[in-house]
Order: sequence, then structure tokens, then C-alpha cells
Amino acid sequence: MIWAIKLDFNIEVLRYKKLLPRISKERLFRIKKYRKQEDKISSVFAELLVRYAVNQFSGYSKQEIKFCTGINGKPQLMTPDNIHFNLSHSGSWVVCVVDNEPVGIDIEKIQEIESDVAQQFFTQKECGFLKFSKNSLERKKRFFKIWTMKECFLKAIGEGLSRDLSSFSVEFNQNRYPKISSTSEGEDLNCIWKFKQYEIDDDYILSVAETRRTEKIQMVESQIFYDGAVPSTNYPEV
Repeated sequence: MIWAIKLDFNIEVLRYKKLLPRISKERLFRIKKYRKQEDKISSVFAELLVRYAVNQFSGYSKQEIKFCTGINGKPQLMTPDNIHFNLSHSGSWVVCVVDNEPVGIDIEKIQEIESDVAQQFFTQKECGFLKFSKNSLERKKRFFKIWTMKECFLKAIGEGLSRDLSSFSVEFNQNRYPKISSTSEGEDLNCIWKFKQYEIDDDYILSVAETRRTEKIQMVESQIFYDGAVPSTNYPEV
């Protein structure tokens, strides 16, 4: 299942430090390295959203949920150890997917792209898909549809960017779900993975790789994370 939260940084910058006592020491250490307030805020809500989603999915309390690092540095759950999650954030959105099987998710804001990026990372078929865009906006949307598909797949299989992005190709068929095909003969990548894309709002593309498709997104309001927060003036320094 997918959970998503849209942040208003103008509001959150004034109050997000109230949530820091609920964040793991490992993430607090990571947050300190970020220079932009928006990145700090997104990272705080990323962990909170995962804890909330796993709680809703499994029934484990937010305090029982423990994280660790798996193969290739992929974040995973130590408790409960039979649940898989993945998260992504871009711009004002933070998204998370949780299931009993491995999953991957990626969200990207539609923006200008360097002309040589597609040539460097995409297959000939994908570059052709871009080439026949009707206009520049459609080209940008198509680029991020391909990019988020590649990202969510690599995150689902736990390989990250250690696998060549041009070793598989994203395919789009009208009125059908997107799929991927390997550029290596004999490798079937669609036997397990199911893909779905969402235009979560006009400026973002969201792609998900699962063993079963999620049909809807559960929207979450940031206020729920402040409910019960203990007022203090001595928050951890970030």
C-alpha cells in the first residue's frame, strides 16, 4: 500500500523541530549534514511516514519499529523483519510503500532536463519514446516517467545504481500498465514485478514496483504527527 504526504514548507519550517524527539539518532545525524531546511524537513517526515505506514500495515507500534541497513545500503526493517518498505521524496512530496514482499517507489518533480542525460542512461527505444513527444512539456513528463520507473525497479530489487540503467528498457502501451524488458536475452523482468504510475499532481510523476499492484494512495496530513508532541524549547540540534 502507498502512503503520501504533501508538505507546506512555509508552515513546517516554523514547527518541525517539535518532531525531532521522535526521530532515530541515525536520521538525526544524517539531517545535520543537510544545508537546506526543505531537505531537513522532508527527511524528518520521511521517517515519520514510514513509521506511520508500517504501523497501519502491520499493527506494530511506532516505538517497536526498528531500522537497519541491508545489502547495497538499502534501508530495511529490523523489527518487524517480515515487512518491506521503500520511500522517496521530491519537492513538497514524501511517499512510502509497504508490503509483505520487496517494493520500490520513486517520485520526481517534472522539471528541465539536460539534453545528454537520456543519451547517457536510456536505451534506444526509450530515447525514441522521448523523440516523438508532441512538445517540451510532454517530453519532460515522458523523461520522468522513464526515470522513475527505472529508479523504483532498482530500489525494489535492492541494486540501486549499481546496475546499468540501460540494461533494461521501460515500455509504455496505451491503456496498459508500463512494463520493463531486459536488454539481455533470456532475462524476464516482468515475471514477478508489477508496475504502476501516478501523476500525483500536475508537477510530479510517481512510479511503484510491487509484486501486486496498489490501486490507490492513502493521503496523510502532516498534523497527525504533531498530535501528542511534547512542547519543549530544548530540541535536538539540526
